[in-house]
This record gives sequence, C-alpha cells and structure tokens, in this order.
Amino acid sequence: MRSFLRLVGLLRNYKLPLALHVFCNLLMAIFTIFSLPAIIPFFQLFLNQELSQAVMPDEAMALSNADEWIKYYFLSFLSDMDRNRAMLVMCGVIVLLFFLKNLFHYLAMFFLAPIRNGIVHDLRAMLFAKILNMPVSYYDDKNKGDLLSRFSMDVMEVESSVLKSLEKAVREPLLVLGSLGFMLYLSPRLTLFVFVLIFITAVIIGGISQQLKKKSKIVQETLGKLLSFVDETVSGIKVVKAFRAENFLTDRFSTVNSHYKYVLNRVLWRRDLSSPLSEFLGITVVCVLFYYGAQAVYSGEISSEAFLAFLLAFFYIINPSKSFANAFYSIQKGLAALQRVEDIVLSDVEMLESANPVSINTIDKGIEVKNAFFEYNGADKAAIDDVSFFIPAGTTTALVGRSGSGKSTLTDLIARYYDLQKGEIRYDDIDVRNLKIDDLRKIMAVVSQEPVLFNDTIYNNIVFGLEACTKEQVIDAAKKANAHDFIMETPNGYESGVGDRGNLLSGGQKQRIALARAILRDPPLLVLDEATSALDSASEKLVQKALEKVMKGRTSIVVAHRLSTIMNADQIVVLDEGRVVETGTHKELMENKGEYYKFINLQSLSDSDSL
Repeated sequence: MRSFLRLVGLLRNYKLPLALHVFCNLLMAIFTIFSLPAIIPFFQLFLNQELSQAVMPDEAMALSNADEWIKYYFLSFLSDMDRNRAMLVMCGVIVLLFFLKNLFHYLAMFFLAPIRNGIVHDLRAMLFAKILNMPVSYYDDKNKGDLLSRFSMDVMEVESSVLKSLEKAVREPLLVLGSLGFMLYLSPRLTLFVFVLIFITAVIIGGISQQLKKKSKIVQETLGKLLSFVDETVSGIKVVKAFRAENFLTDRFSTVNSHYKYVLNRVLWRRDLSSPLSEFLGITVVCVLFYYGAQAVYSGEISSEAFLAFLLAFFYIINPSKSFANAFYSIQKGLAALQRVEDIVLSDVEMLESANPVSINTIDKGIEVKNAFFEYNGADKAAIDDVSFFIPAGTTTALVGRSGSGKSTLTDLIARYYDLQKGEIRYDDIDVRNLKIDDLRKIMAVVSQEPVLFNDTIYNNIVFGLEACTKEQVIDAAKKANAHDFIMETPNGYESGVGDRGNLLSGGQKQRIALARAILRDPPLLVLDEATSALDSASEKLVQKALEKVMKGRTSIVVAHRLSTIMNADQIVVLDEGRVVETGTHKELMENKGEYYKFINLQSLSDSDSL
C-alpha cells in the first residue's frame, strides 16, 4: 500500500489534468445515473401502457428526490403528445444522455493520457538519475539484465497495470454508488443481493490477488535473469563460437526460459480468473434478482417498469464491478513491478558528501595514501592492506605488480569510486571524503584498458560530458592523441559513428579517442589504467607518444605491465597481494634487486617488453 500511495503522490505534478479527469468522470456518472429514471416512461410505452400522470412531488427539489422531479418534468413534457411522438422524443432523450455520457468518458480518458505518460516519464527519470548517482560499488554484484528489466519492463508494467487502472478507480466507484443509490430508492430488499455480490467478490478476489502480487514479483525477477543471459551471450558471442558452447548455452537458456514460462502461466491463470469469476457471481445474483423481483412485481411491491429500471441499474454495477475487480488484480500485479523500481529509487546506497564539502580545482602539493585498507564485499581477504605512499604534484607515479595485486583497486580508491574502510587518501592535506565529489571528478580524467565508447559520433564521444567546447579544441585534443589523421579518413570525419561499443573502430583507434576525451578536459590528474596493454606494437607506439606529451608536467598515475610505459616514471610503487613491497625509480629498484628486479628478469625486454 505504501508503494501505491507514493505513486499516487506523483499526481501532485498533474493537478489540472487530474481535476479535469475527475470532473469529466463525475459528469459521465451523472448522465449515466440520470438516464435510469428517464427510462421508466420509455418502458411504460414499450410495455403497451399509458404514461402515468405527472404528479408534482410534495417536497422541494433536492438530491434525495431528484429522480421524482426528473420524472415529473419529463411526464409533463410528454403529456400532450401522442404515443408515437412521445416514443420518438424519449428515444432522442436517451440517445442524448448516452451521447453526453460517452463524450465525457472520452474527455476523461483524454485528460488521463498525459497523467499516465507523465508519471511513467517521472519514474524513468527518477530511476535513471538514481542509477547515475549510485556508487560503483553498488554494481559489483548487480545483474545488468535485471537493472535493464526494472528500467524497461517493470516501468511498463506499472503503466499498463497500475496507472491504467487509475481511471477505473475514479470512474467505477461513482457509477456503483450512483446505481446503488437508485436501486436502494426502488427496493432496499432487492438491493441487498447486490451488496452480497460485492462482498463475496471482494473476499474471493482479495485472497487470490495477494498470491498474484507474490508471483508477479517472481516473474519480473526471472525476466531480469533472462535478459541478462541474452545480453551476456550477445556480448561474448565470439567466445561462445570459439569454444563451441552453443548447445551448452542453449540448455542453460532453456532452463531459465522454461521457469519464466511456468511462473508467467501461474500469474496469468490467476489474473484471468477475475473476469469469469465475477461474471459467474453476477449471473447467479441476476437469477436470484429475477426470481425475487418477479415475486415483488406479482405482489405489487414494485411496478414492472421500475423493476426493469432496477435491473438496468444493476447491470450498471455488474460491469464496473468486473472492471474494478480486474483493476484490483492489475494493481496487485503492477505493485510488484513498482516495488522492484522502488528498490532502486528509494535505495540509500549513495556516495555521500560531508556536511560541508571542500572545493578543489587543482593539485598543488600532491596525493597522499596513508594506511589504506579496503576489502570488497564477500571477499575472503583485503584487496588493499595498510598501503602508504605519496604522489608529488606534477609527477608520474607507476603502480606495478602481478594481476590481483591491487593496482586498479587503488586507482578506484583515489578516484573515490569506493571508500576506504580504514586509513586516508588526502588531496593537498584534505581527506578525499571531505571533497566535493563533482569537483573531484572535474580535476581528473581516466583512460582504462577497455575504452568505453558510446554508440554515437566520434565528435560526441570526445566531448562526452562537456557542455561548452569549440570544434578547434576537439581537433587539437585529437591531434595530441594522434587520432586526427585516422578520424579524417573515416567517411564523415568527426561526425562518423563508432558503432555499438565502438565496434567500427580498431582497439588502437578506440584508445586514442578515449585519450583525446581525457586531453580535452585538461585535468590536473590523469589516471591511466593499463591504457596500452591491449594494443599491438604499432598502435602502442602511437598511443605512447601521445601519453608522453600529455603526462608532461601533469600529476599522473599509471597502472601498467609494459616496461616501456613505466620505466621513465618519477616514482614506481610495487604492489604484491595488496601491500607495497618497494618504492623508487626504475634505476633504484633495479639496483636493489628486489621484487621489481625479479619481474624484469622473468622475461627479456625484447620478448614481450612487459612486467
């Protein structure tokens, strides 16, 4: 219920269309209810009876006796007409009432459309903003397909199930209450059976809908796994084919897909039960009404035309009741999807700033890592354990070590993608946790081993995230990254597309565009995480030349295996199993003949030029 109330709370942004929607539904209900007493004279003529005389009600006109006054005015109007003309007039009045009823029904739907679409727009905006504000650590154990499912399928389910039912939630109660009031006026005893129907329907459907909500949540979770499996398969299709794993993946997919079919069947079985169940209960009560109504007509308790009007009013309740029952099912199904969306939107997992964050726009002294300790969730040992060293401003520091030694984790901590569990990282004597996160991101640029390019033009990938820069600045950055020449050889130059994840470009080309993106920002701090390790020799030389120009006079942190990338660094920090084992220049570390010296001698420089 809380989720539904929070969703309803979003309606405050759409007060005017909501008011118009409710107003049109109210008018539609009024014209529907007013058609009931107006149809009694029609039944009188249809049943070959004379119209009754117009008798003015004793009391002044009020809501409680509105039907008597309507009947009085109507009969007064028809009193001087012959039967054929009176029948024609009554048909015209009924057609007019139903025309107005359906006109306002359409207008109610017209004003509801921007509300439904607006709330879906707001939900997606909130979800996307939350996804962007989540720390990197949040995604370590998250299923990407499940996140995509929440963003797409769950939001669509909220729109189709919950928001679509809002119209029924406003309209149907008005019709039911109005019809019940008219029925109570005609015959309280017969109306009792309608209350029995509503009570029985509410009890039975209420119990089933609770199971529907639980199963619907399982459906959405299973769909997330399904989408994630497909995404991973498409992303790794070359590996799949190389290892002839088609049958293996087909079997795994079949298992997940079959489970999704099973739980979806159970949800649909429960949802589709509402309509036939309501119809069965409805026809049962209709038969009871016919039986007792006939007895009431025979005994003179109610006239035949009044009883027919009573039945018409009852059918005005049956359809809204069925719609309301279906809406109740749909809302329960949609609330399961809404809860999955709220699991992210209402999550408090964020990288929080201090109460009074400090601004930073340059690095004057340097970066100090002091007694740093960090352990990933669920890991059996620390990734970084009591690490301390200092990076002077304007110098290049290389992080060296075997795979898994903690190099990339350390750069992530310096960039504050994660927070330390113990120790400190200080920028110019200021703890990184006390800095404005946005300012911290502005003073750094990261070039990783796997360059991330978006399915857009080369130009937009270079200016990515920048709001104001000139074409000349973009070209200058591309030239410094040794990317301008190959860009101009593409069909549309800087306006050429790069394809999904940059698959229209080679590895070296993607890396140089990523480097141009970093150069364009002219950051005080440059982080290079294995920026050349995946490149061939020719591409590496082009990128390496660009890096040498960019790193000159700039605070740089370089994670690398290749000796050519790090041997000219001002400082080399050697890591092993999350600890610093050596620090110094290339020459000093070679003279010490420690861990660094062992790495160098494991292979000759001419063989692989790597550490």
